[in-house]
Amino acid sequence: MIMKKNRKAFTLLEIMVVIIIIGAIAGFAIPNYTKTIERAHLRDAMMQLETIHAANNLYRSRTGSYWPVPVGAVDLAAINNNLGINIIGNGMDYFCNGVGDGSAFLCWADRQLAAPKDFHVEVTELSLDATNPLCTANCP
Repeated sequence: MIMKKNRKAFTLLEIMVVIIIIGAIAGFAIPNYTKTIERAHLRDAMMQLETIHAANNLYRSRTGSYWPVPVGAVDLAAINNNLGINIIGNGMDYFCNGVGDGSAFLCWADRQLAAPKDFHVEVTELSLDATNPLCTANCP
């Protein structure tokens, strides 16, 4: 008479195989996820800079010159207040610098993380196109 074993648990070998498979899947998925998140932050920064660009153009249409940024760069609170917009930092630092007579401006966003995940994006008074706004450093 042959007795059947009643298996109610996994063997150690089966558990190890499952852990190896999960590890391999995670090894491929996590770097792709990280790159996707960084590209999303870059797109967000570019869209926010396009908003600053548009607000500066509206300011120019009302006053005849771009927002005359004081000497030195100003931060996001001053940008929002003076251009009448409401940009949220979302893990990035935004700054603007302008020419005293209001004929030009440069605004940028910096994402400050451990390198190489930090990046720098700029927009100028020039028309928006493939090079404006532009990621100039550590682009994801």
